[in-house]
This record gives sequence, structure tokens and C-alpha cells, in this order.
Amino acid sequence: MIVCLSKDIRKGGSITLEEDYNMFSDLWRLYRKYREVRVDNEYWQDLIKDTDKVYEKYQTELCKRLLLEILDEFERRFKNENVL
Repeated sequence: MIVCLSKDIRKGGSITLEEDYNMFSDLWRLYRKYREVRVDNEYWQDLIKDTDKVYEKYQTELCKRLLLEILDEFERRFKNENVL
């Protein structure tokens, strides 16, 4: 078994390379699904709900940081495209 250095918060140990791969795949699917930022509340509610699902699935520090970066990027795009 190949083990990665991603800290697994649930178990206090490491997760496998396959689990890392699955996590990055889920992150990519989340990014791809929401990359076209919209103004409506439904978009943001769905994004947060799906983000929570991904974090609940992996619960690693790496996953949390990457999800926050994705959310920050979408917020930045929203602000740049919609001068408030």
C-alpha cells in the first residue's frame, strides 16, 4: 500500500494515494461544476452544500485548504465581475 503525507483528521493517520486521487478528482468536479460564477442565491447555496459534502467525505487539512481556496477564487471572480 502506498501512503501519502495528507493528514487524515478522522483517523489521525495518513490516507492512501488512491484516496488522495479520489479527493483531487472530487475537487476538480466541484470546480468544474461551479466555475461559471452566478449571481443568484441558489448557485451559492448549492456550492456551499457540495463543498460541505466533499469535506465531510475526506476531512483532511489539505482538503479543507483546497476547498477554501476554491471558494476564495469564486468569490474573487464574483467581486471582479460584479462591481458592488
